[in-house]
Amino acid sequence: MNTRDNAKVIETIERCTLFNYFEKLVDAPTRKVTLFGLFPYTAAANLADPRRFFMLDDIARLTSLNCGNPNN
Repeated sequence: MNTRDNAKVIETIERCTLFNYFEKLVDAPTRKVTLFGLFPYTAAANLADPRRFFMLDDIARLTSLNCGNPNN
């Protein structure tokens, strides 16, 4: 096997794995969470600086991508 062919095979496997990961990530149920920082003296929420992130509700679906069944 030529070195160039080996590199192409590795690149194709990586691309396929990445697309499979994104497919699982898109299909996983998520929810958006917004957190606000606090002002130091008043402890009031700083509504001008929200921090948003997404939480995965079904982490088992995502972890089963490369390692098989997570309940083993």
